[in-house]
Amino acid sequence: MAVSGVTVYRWSRAYGLRIFGATTIALAALCVLAAVVGFPRWSLALLGAVALLAIACLLRLVACPLPLIELSSDGYRLRNTRGGGVAAATWSEVDSAASEAGAEGPVMVVKLTDGRSTIVPLSLLGSEAGAAERDFHGRLNTAFGYRRLDEA
Repeated sequence: MAVSGVTVYRWSRAYGLRIFGATTIALAALCVLAAVVGFPRWSLALLGAVALLAIACLLRLVACPLPLIELSSDGYRLRNTRGGGVAAATWSEVDSAASEAGAEGPVMVVKLTDGRSTIVPLSLLGSEAGAAERDFHGRLNTAFGYRRLDEA
């Protein structure tokens, strides 16, 4: 299976919806607070700021989620996560890639030939985790010249 182009796997929209839900609850609580104190200007300004935050969250994290990993024919690049180890590497630098159970869910540990590693938190991808892992292994196999037995 020849894979070409760049594929971007993004954070699950569920994380954006959780943050949007929290800002909506904060907005509701601030509405009650503003009503209790008689709607002074500072409370209306605070309501407006939290409403803008909720809308920005909805647009950025739900409508267009953050990219987590980019796969290309040259290698991979991990983005928008902390503590993942090596952020980018070429396929020739990859020694192995295996799924493991991490502290916060399933992760893919990519070990490089120089002893460093990358940890890809698959739980952040939601339902796309399996597809991302298959694509990663497919591109890695293609880079090393491996192919499926059923291919001609």
